[in-house]
Amino acid sequence: ITIMAPNSRELMALPEESLKRIRNQKEKAETDDETSEEEVEDDEIIIQRYICNEMTWNRRKFDVRMYWLVASLDPLIVLYHDGYVRIGNSEYTEQDFSDTTAHLTTHTGLGAESKATFGEFEEALNELYQHGSKFTKGAQPRMALPAGTPVAHVRNQFKHALAEMVEVFKTTSFNKPDFELLTAENAFNFYCADFILDNDLDVWFIEPQNGCGLDEDYYFRLEMHASLFNGMVDILEEISHKQEAGEPVLPLENTGNWEIIYADGLVYYYDGYQRAKNKASCTTGGHSSKHK
Repeated sequence: ITIMAPNSRELMALPEESLKRIRNQKEKAETDDETSEEEVEDDEIIIQRYICNEMTWNRRKFDVRMYWLVASLDPLIVLYHDGYVRIGNSEYTEQDFSDTTAHLTTHTGLGAESKATFGEFEEALNELYQHGSKFTKGAQPRMALPAGTPVAHVRNQFKHALAEMVEVFKTTSFNKPDFELLTAENAFNFYCADFILDNDLDVWFIEPQNGCGLDEDYYFRLEMHASLFNGMVDILEEISHKQEAGEPVLPLENTGNWEIIYADGLVYYYDGYQRAKNKASCTTGGHSSKHK
């Protein structure tokens, strides 16, 4: 991972020089017959925007891991479940990128990293909404949230982002199985997704993945896993029984703490939501750092 400061020469050169370098590396990999798969992989580059003005957790960077379940491919049904907070191990600053521990959450394996429950996350959102300058605006009325409460406002963004992702990739990643090759009547899978927030309470979707890290190093994770998997079993059993009986799968009656965000073409949408305008930029920084 190469972390580039907002004003580093690498980013200041975008897009011309860096995009030209990417194109050259891609062409080299495609034309060089002697290039190994490992060399091609090493030459691949992903550029992801750095999110500025991030909400912090006791002055540390954090992200939020949520869960989603593809419960059925035919019809396509996807559900959402609350997760937990993953907290970095050093004080966060946008002025120094020489130490990656301030800019990563639970990827460095250091003992100072910690986790927090979704309930504690809700308390932190309430605190920001009650005292953050973005929302109080001095003597002016507090900025209203479409969902009413900060946690509902943020949760709805999680669900909206995941549902839109499913809609976009439904024909490539979530298409109906080939029943000539698959003996089962349907298919399912369990995933997670990581998000960060800025001080406007706007959510940024970092990545979906299937490596969900289901360690039970905190007691609250035991309870969370029970909610995840007990509910998942109920959902999958209901779908299986309905299909065996030739009954319509929808609507689902036993979803537990899971919420449907995609159901056979119906996409969850956070009605009334608009992202904040005039986002604050990153504070000045110029030191880059590499982390393996």
